[in-house]
Amino acid sequence: MFIISCSFENQVLVTTESDTYTIADFKENFQFAPTDDSLKRVEKVDEFVNHVLIVKEGRARGYDKDPIVTIAFETHRKEVIYRAYYEDKVINKVKVPDSEVRKIYNQIVNQYHLAQIVVDEESLAQHIQAELKKGVLFDSLLKLSLDTLTENGDIGTLAAIQLPPEIVTQVEKTKEGGTTNVIQLGNYLYIFKVIEHKKTDTPTFENIAPSIRNNLMREKILERAEQFIEKIVDKAKIEYNEEGLDALLKPESLITADDLNKWVVKKHDTSYVQVRTIRQAVLKQYRQSYVEPRKLIERVLVPDLIYDKAVKEHFDKKVHVKKRLSNALSLLIHQKFYSDEVLGKAVVDSMEVVNYYEDHKDEYNDKKFSDVYLVLNTKVRDEKIDSLRKNIFEGLHKKYNPEINQPVLEKLLKEEN
Repeated sequence: MFIISCSFENQVLVTTESDTYTIADFKENFQFAPTDDSLKRVEKVDEFVNHVLIVKEGRARGYDKDPIVTIAFETHRKEVIYRAYYEDKVINKVKVPDSEVRKIYNQIVNQYHLAQIVVDEESLAQHIQAELKKGVLFDSLLKLSLDTLTENGDIGTLAAIQLPPEIVTQVEKTKEGGTTNVIQLGNYLYIFKVIEHKKTDTPTFENIAPSIRNNLMREKILERAEQFIEKIVDKAKIEYNEEGLDALLKPESLITADDLNKWVVKKHDTSYVQVRTIRQAVLKQYRQSYVEPRKLIERVLVPDLIYDKAVKEHFDKKVHVKKRLSNALSLLIHQKFYSDEVLGKAVVDSMEVVNYYEDHKDEYNDKKFSDVYLVLNTKVRDEKIDSLRKNIFEGLHKKYNPEINQPVLEKLLKEEN
């Protein structure tokens, strides 16, 4: 199945002159939603073709050298590389075995109706357990329990996944009507009676397995990410200067030249960041979020460290990373071209709004012009945008004559999410 899937991903969907674009290229930019019908899917394919044509025309006009595009791309380039490296070293390394999914499922459907006796003295707990082993009834010992909130110690029916592991271990080997050994949780000691143990039919494994797998995947990714980041930070010999951190939040009236020259964070014992360099940025973020400066710095520092490591290992030269970088540049070219040729030209003159109002008075006969001016202005601008888009795309289609691979398109439209 994997080989078939890869083969389909590499099939050509669109051809423009000598350039080809595959299913994988389409999926880099567009995704079908579960609610998309065939018409909506065709619209997304059309959008992809228009995107391809805009980028092709943009490159022909030199948009890839445009200063705004190149500056934005440098920022995107760094993000693409560090994210791709993070995915490769963290996310893609995480696997969830079916056995772990099944184990969690069993904990969900295994349910125990329990009653409890709670005490805070070891000697009393051991006495109760000894009495139970002699055959003394559980209910007759409830008078010794500190639990005054439940009736007869009954805490209801709980799934195994809702119980602490210490309790699960005990109740799993206790028959219905039986009692567990003493279990210590915090400062209290518990003895449980298993009133009933049952397995529910719902949810079914098929329905809930994807959710369980996703949760386990998320937990494993977080755990691996913490280890990955900790290792990178340790290797970079990151240190913080408490005096520098404090100076970042000093009021303007109290900040001194000495404060501004203090270092805040350093790496590799050689690279220092001073208060003056980051103070304004940290203050702005702090006033918006009240997140402490150290965490704000880490939000920038950690991606920088990951990026540095990726570049050092020439990760940016890998084929899939270069492909992502190309897609990032293409998106920026599209945005700049669209801004210049559509949004920038969709300028509305006040007289156009007046004329629109006059031509559509029957729709607004009970409203003053001043009351609907903004609405009309938006309508006129939207019409201009639609007209500009139509003319541009018709011109690009005529110029580049894109060809759709119909058999591949049909497969794509029928593909399940």
